[in-house]
Amino acid sequence: MTIVAMILSIIVGTGSLAYGYFQAGMPDPARWCALLGIVWILAHWRKMYWFSALGLLLTIVAAAYGVWHNFTTIWMLLGALGGLLGWDLSDFAMRLSYAAPSDDIEGMERRHLERVGVVAALGFGLALLSVYIHINRLAFEVAVGLVLLAALGLTRLVIGLRKY
Repeated sequence: MTIVAMILSIIVGTGSLAYGYFQAGMPDPARWCALLGIVWILAHWRKMYWFSALGLLLTIVAAAYGVWHNFTTIWMLLGALGGLLGWDLSDFAMRLSYAAPSDDIEGMERRHLERVGVVAALGFGLALLSVYIHINRLAFEVAVGLVLLAALGLTRLVIGLRKY
């Protein structure tokens, strides 16, 4: 179940990046994004688990580049989210391989997927909301405070999810 979710998230992430780049008139980087997804899945299949961190880095850089150059933001958000989910689920699948047969592996998978799904849906919803709602006047100190609060909240969330 985790492997299927990981493969789907990698396909959605790299596919949306590829589509966003192709839509912006850049077919060569679009092919590279699609190739990244294929290599990522093959690397996991070959048990090269270190590649998931590289895949996350490359999808985040590709999404940031796309947002920087005003590509369609929804595709870049989906690409970053797919990369993040692929990285998390790849790591979780690796940790599940070390579980004892007497452990409730199906229950652990179900709980992790539920938590990750809620976090991904909330994160994507907030990111999408930030695309459409713009605040023109916001003091710099307030913006820095909000960024620090968001970073602290995300850190606590990741630490909480890592316990499972």
